[in-house]
Order: sequence, then structure tokens, then C-alpha cells
Amino acid sequence: MKISILAILFLSINSVFGQNKEVEYNEIIPEYIIAVWENNGKSNNSEFNAPELNQIKDFFVELSKRKNNITSNQFLRKPTDNTLVAHYLNTKLKWNSFNGPHVGLKKLSTKKVVKNSIKDLPTRNELLAFYYSSIFIDVLNKRKPMDLAENNIDLENLNLDSDTEKAILFLTAMRHVGNQVTSYSTTRFPNNCFRAKEYVENMPKFNGKAFHEFDLPKFEDFKIEVDKRKPKMSFKERYVPEFENAKLGMEKCLAEEKN
Repeated sequence: MKISILAILFLSINSVFGQNKEVEYNEIIPEYIIAVWENNGKSNNSEFNAPELNQIKDFFVELSKRKNNITSNQFLRKPTDNTLVAHYLNTKLKWNSFNGPHVGLKKLSTKKVVKNSIKDLPTRNELLAFYYSSIFIDVLNKRKPMDLAENNIDLENLNLDSDTEKAILFLTAMRHVGNQVTSYSTTRFPNNCFRAKEYVENMPKFNGKAFHEFDLPKFEDFKIEVDKRKPKMSFKERYVPEFENAKLGMEKCLAEEKN
């Protein structure tokens, strides 16, 4: 069987450095991401028609659309490890594209970024947080005005295996979409509580509840890379306050309305 030089390279990387024991992926994943980045977003090689790539291809296509269904169950459902790794490598390459003297980080070649990222692959929880962050960043940027009132994100129906995974989805939504609620509810001049309430009314529900009525489950903490210039930090310390601030802001606005 013919094996490409690139495949041999990544097989050797995995052999020398070892894979994250929790996350398993096909060696075609890093090959595909490199090909996409080195060919202006195209990957027409027939070897990339592999079924292991179908999910990440669909995700990238949907995310690129101005009007999309990225919050449908198809994309909110927990993806395969192949997709999580492909998405992570793509994210790291995006970060690298902004490197330079202005941020104090050297811009590396595509292959070098992928090699380094594979060598130090995060846990599945961190990969999942990266994945869901992309979804809710897209929602924040494109849903203007917010128009997802008919959407209910049922965390019990998305193949999420633990309360930790459910919390990851919810809290990534709060860091991005919830932060907009905080911004509206804390502005005093002018008072934007009416905008906060309108925004929340048009946000998706979580298990049938508005975000401020949602009961965040207890979950295990883990480290996550938030700033490429700094060490990883606690997911709870970075993300839970985003939810609490948005919730407090919304409750303040509702209290003012009653008075």
C-alpha cells in the first residue's frame, strides 16, 4: 500500500512523542489541514475523499456561510475525535497567521504549527471547548439581530457523555453570546436593559429554559489555552464568571422592570 511521505512524517511524530491517550485520530487529519492551508483553502486530492473528513468538511462549509444553521443538532452534536483534532489544528493555524513582532510571537510554517500542535495535543474537553467556541463566536458575529428564539439546545440529545461536556457547551455560549447580555445590561448611559431583554428573548433556550434559568451542573475543571501568549488556565475560572455576570445583569434588568 502506498503511504505518502507526509503520512510517514506524522506516524513518526506519533511514535516518538505519543498521542494523547484520550483522543484518537486518523493520520489523514493533519495531512488534510496542511493541504487546505497550503492550497488556499482547497484540497482536491482524491485521498481526501475519506469518510473521516466528511464531518469537518461539512462544518467548515457551514461556518463559512453568511446565513447558516451552525446551531442545528447536526453541528452541536458532539463531533468525532477526527473532527475535534482537525478543528483544533485549523484554529492553531489561524492564531499563527496573526503572529509577528507586534504580538511577540514568531510566525511559523504550516507544517511546523501542525507538528507542534500534534505533539502537544490537548484533552478532549479542551478540544470540545475550542469547537463550541467557534460555533458561538459565529452566532455572536452573524446573528444581528439575534433570531434564535425558536431554537432549543437540548443538552440531553447531543451525545454529550458527561455533565462536564454539557457545561462546556453551555459556558462557551455564555462566554460569547452571554457576554452581549452583560454588555447591554450594565450600560447606564443610556440604559440598555430593554436591549438586554430583547436579546435574551431571541436567544436559544437551553434544555427548554432561558439561559438565566438554566441550572449549571457540577463538572470537573480542566486547563484551557485562552491566550496564546500565556499559560493555560482553569476553564471554570475563565468561563463561569461570564455566565454569572450575564445572569446577574439579566436579573438586574428584570428587577428594574418590576419596580
